[in-house]
Amino acid sequence: MALISKTIAITGATGFIGRDLVRFHLKQGDIVRILSRRSIEAKQDLNGSISFQGDLIQHIPLNFLTGVDILYHLAAELHDPSRMRVVNVDGTSNLLTAAVCAGVRRWVQLSSVGVYGPPTSPVVSETTTPIPANEYERTKLAADLLVEEVCRQASLEYSILRPSNVVGSNMKNCSFFALVAAVRRRRFFYIGPHGAIATYVHVDDVVRALVACGSAPNGGVYNISSDCTWEVLIERISDFVGVSSPRLRVPSLPLKAVISVLGDRMRLPLTSARLAALINRSHYSTERIITDLGFTYSRPMPDGIEDVVKAMR
Repeated sequence: MALISKTIAITGATGFIGRDLVRFHLKQGDIVRILSRRSIEAKQDLNGSISFQGDLIQHIPLNFLTGVDILYHLAAELHDPSRMRVVNVDGTSNLLTAAVCAGVRRWVQLSSVGVYGPPTSPVVSETTTPIPANEYERTKLAADLLVEEVCRQASLEYSILRPSNVVGSNMKNCSFFALVAAVRRRRFFYIGPHGAIATYVHVDDVVRALVACGSAPNGGVYNISSDCTWEVLIERISDFVGVSSPRLRVPSLPLKAVISVLGDRMRLPLTSARLAALINRSHYSTERIITDLGFTYSRPMPDGIEDVVKAMR
């Protein structure tokens, strides 16, 4: 029996996660439409997709959305705080209006566990009260709430996926590559007591989770993170790069003091954000996506970082 193809629309399709999502649906035989300000470049990069030139802020072409079964909203401003509200909130609002007018069947929102803010409890789940601490986190939460409100009012099916730190061989964020390099050069050291938790998830699993959200119960919100201890992750990285596992461990309080006094002036490689990640003791619960959607990881941590390490050779 021949599979029935779907019509898929994707914003942020030329980004790190978006490219893999486009390729997944093309392999499934689906019709894939992408929205880009540089439509010709996007079409050349993602052969087989249909490129529409447009902008979330100024112009969303109606034919990008007409007849769409699933709209994945991945586009977001990640770096410039002055543009985050315009892109992440206003842009989402504009897209919602267009999606409702065009009769889109389902909206899948790519969010972030960042909406919960810095973890303050041992387990962060979908029921944890969000306390965003920076403009990115605030605008992503505002976008999520907007999606929930508009979709319910318009009877537009929706689901929201919140991944932790996404890694993959083609990622543009260099912080994980820097971590691997530090281990390879024997410059990595542990901070604080044993048992701190690394919160990463492979891009392949994020794509699979996004696809699963395409048929999730209406209104579902799902976290996804393949958590493991820093000791387990660093030992696996050490194996991949062929060095002995680091043994040095230093207390966190002196480092916090140094970073707070000298961090901005000396551009230290260990920032306050990186320190917080290395001493984090909170776990992101993924019980809901596993139970509700039958989700299983294809690249669980720590083995899931093998292709990232190989990309550096």
